[in-house]
Amino acid sequence: MEIKVLEKTDSSIKFRVKGGSQSILNLLKEEADSVPGITFAGFVLEHPLYKSSIFVIKTDDKNIEKLFKKVLEKTEEDLKTAKKQILGLF
Repeated sequence: MEIKVLEKTDSSIKFRVKGGSQSILNLLKEEADSVPGITFAGFVLEHPLYKSSIFVIKTDDKNIEKLFKKVLEKTEEDLKTAKKQILGLF
């Protein structure tokens, strides 16, 4: 998976994700929707053959980096919990 920042301001970030799956982007979007201060999170598939998507997060805050870090930490925590639960099945 390759990630490239296309545009960044104090209150928003837009980046391209090449490769990977939409499942990861759906998870990031869902987590972003639950973080206070984030006003918009979404992505669009550029073209199915290129497996490339554009992801955008906007905030009403002036610190996109701080809020996006919260999204990533929350996502990581959820994935660790899911891993423990799944491994506990065996």
